[in-house]
Amino acid sequence: MSVESPSPEDRFRLRPRSRGSGLAYAALWLLLVAAIAIALVQLRGGRQTEAQRHYAEGRTAFAPDSIEVLGTLDRAMRETSGLAVSVEHAGIVWSHNDSGDEARIYALDLTGLVVARFELEGVEARDWEAMDRGPCVLNPGAECLYVADTGDNVRRRDVLEIHLVPEPDPRSGRTSVVAEGSLRYLYPEGPRDAEAVAVAPDGAVVIVTKGRAEEIRLFAIEPETVRRAVTADTPIRLDAGTRLPIEPNWDVGRVVTGAAFRADGAVLAVRTLSEIYFFGWPELDEAAPSCFLGRREPQGEAIAWEPSGAILLSSETTLRGPGELLRVRCGGV
Repeated sequence: MSVESPSPEDRFRLRPRSRGSGLAYAALWLLLVAAIAIALVQLRGGRQTEAQRHYAEGRTAFAPDSIEVLGTLDRAMRETSGLAVSVEHAGIVWSHNDSGDEARIYALDLTGLVVARFELEGVEARDWEAMDRGPCVLNPGAECLYVADTGDNVRRRDVLEIHLVPEPDPRSGRTSVVAEGSLRYLYPEGPRDAEAVAVAPDGAVVIVTKGRAEEIRLFAIEPETVRRAVTADTPIRLDAGTRLPIEPNWDVGRVVTGAAFRADGAVLAVRTLSEIYFFGWPELDEAAPSCFLGRREPQGEAIAWEPSGAILLSSETTLRGPGELLRVRCGGV
């Protein structure tokens, strides 16, 4: 009795995959995702331990007097990357997202809930990284939100922009707002990445680089220079800047993600993923020892100073959990 050999077509014909094998593939995929998530959490935990060890070895620092969780950020703020406290509207803070959102600003209450949102007409959101509140340039006496499109992870952008937006009323029912102008600038030695922009009470603008290179630099723009640049809508070239005594260290989360002035303008706070540094302004001397946060936010992004002297911090949503709005009180400042 002869047995007929299978044809080449039969030999290589794809067989339908059983339902059981499909479930097995799905389970394997879920296990892989879970393993990656656990690895990321362990990595961040290891960095936190490394940061604690670093400070235990003699770094001058102090723990906050208190850390209060005000609330979990609204789902619309998954990539919050800027924070500004409103003076005109009590109990309101302003924020915006990083990538993946439109040119849009959000008004939040102090529990992190979005109460209003406004589209910025005629403005593009390339890589919004910071926000602060300060005096308007074209309308003296009014308050503006400074929305900083200053991110440049791959260091390819020649001209960066900070948009000055008259602060809208969250209760107005409006859904859009128009910027009064933009501060456009270039760095003196080629592109840099910056996630920290702060505005002094007199209108001076401070930009602090993230620390992707071997140093962290601060660039200051005087109020009159800001006024001329916004009025003329012409990019300005920054000066050489000042190197800050913050040594970048990704292993302990020492990269700058935000900056803010105290209400009197005498102290500049510069935050990293796990610390807050305090500098006297404009001397840039140490106003107080750095403040070690002690707990790692999901991904610490922004900082703002309340008139009371408390500091607000916000973080992005990550695999470690949803973003939070924190109130921190640090002694000495």
